[in-house]
Amino acid sequence: MTVRQHASFVQLPGPGYRPRQLDPRCGFFGIDYLDFAAHIHEPLRQQLIARHRLEKKTRAAQQSEAVKPIIYYLDSATPEPVRSALLEGASWWNQAFEAAGYKDAFQVKLLPEDADPMDVRYNVIQWVHRATRGWSYGDAVMDPRTGEIIKGHVTLGSLRVRQDYLIAEGLLAPYDSGEPAPPEMQEMALARLRQLSAHEVGHTLGLMHNFAASTVDRASVMDYPHPLVTISDDGRLDLSAAYAEGIGAWDKIAIAYGYQDFPEGKPEAGALEEILQSGIRQGLYFMSDNDARPPAGPSGSASLG
Repeated sequence: MTVRQHASFVQLPGPGYRPRQLDPRCGFFGIDYLDFAAHIHEPLRQQLIARHRLEKKTRAAQQSEAVKPIIYYLDSATPEPVRSALLEGASWWNQAFEAAGYKDAFQVKLLPEDADPMDVRYNVIQWVHRATRGWSYGDAVMDPRTGEIIKGHVTLGSLRVRQDYLIAEGLLAPYDSGEPAPPEMQEMALARLRQLSAHEVGHTLGLMHNFAASTVDRASVMDYPHPLVTISDDGRLDLSAAYAEGIGAWDKIAIAYGYQDFPEGKPEAGALEEILQSGIRQGLYFMSDNDARPPAGPSGSASLG
């Protein structure tokens, strides 16, 4: 048996990144450290959110292109129709960045054939084969000094779409009439994959699960969604809206908190508080799974979906 081990030595990014304080209401994970130089009336524990470096070309502009956009690359070997579903779902995040004042700041492309998914220069979405169902993961390599995300890495199991297809099959039980399997089964499975792609990419943007979002009209892709099944007039189960499309209202609040680039002279603390308050006014709250497992360490955050 041959075992290959891949070791990467990652050069830490240069100056210019501005860390952002973590607020327990914001929905981000990050890093923490003890600052023993803090004043006696200030807490020793300091917390910073995890996020990619993103800056507007024109900070004072309402809408601006980014100095360097965030680009994710999908495994080019992913077969259709799964490929299109994953590309579409991951691209939903651009809606949140547009709401935060950016133009085309988040992009999703196919991984070049000569690129290695382990290359730290590429944020990747992998489509991998496993003998069992397995879980999907959104992971990140971070600068332990600041919380800056250097590389986002999503791993999706190829059997996942078959599991969702089986759920649709169980709901519709379509074989009693001897007719071919209805297209709604595949459509529901692909709708779930779009949502899953957005969910796992969200983790690699710095976001935690938000299990309160399902109480407000499916307000976040960072929740764990159950399929929404309705009953049509003829008594049949309708799966057409089983999973939400597009990014949610909470996701826009969270991305604004993490990535909004404020004009010079505008106090950041007050602006961030107003972002959180705007979510609260909409009835949007954050509740994650901190009590379910240990907090993430400074090297990354493995999140399941």
